[in-house]
Amino acid sequence: MKTLIAILLASVLSLAAFAQSQDQTPGQGTQAAPGSQSQTDTKAASGKSMSGTIGHDGKTFKSDADNKKYKVDNPDTLKGKEDQHVSIVVAVDPNTNTVHIIEVQQPQ
Repeated sequence: MKTLIAILLASVLSLAAFAQSQDQTPGQGTQAAPGSQSQTDTKAASGKSMSGTIGHDGKTFKSDADNKKYKVDNPDTLKGKEDQHVSIVVAVDPNTNTVHIIEVQQPQ
């Protein structure tokens, strides 16, 4: 009887240790559910180059590629560039049709 309890206890402890080590290993065999990615992760994951025109108010950007208009979530980065044609590096949030400006360059 004591042997059975010892084996059972050892099994439970090893199973708990195995489960804890799996929790500390990110991204192995797991996949996030669609839409569960945080906004920060989305922004960090993309750095898309675009060219287009900054809106008159500096809060919108119209892309040359598809004439699509985007709302700029950090318009302070565009101060002084209103109504100008620029090249930008952005993180696009397609769900809200907004862009986060990472870098602004004069078009080439």
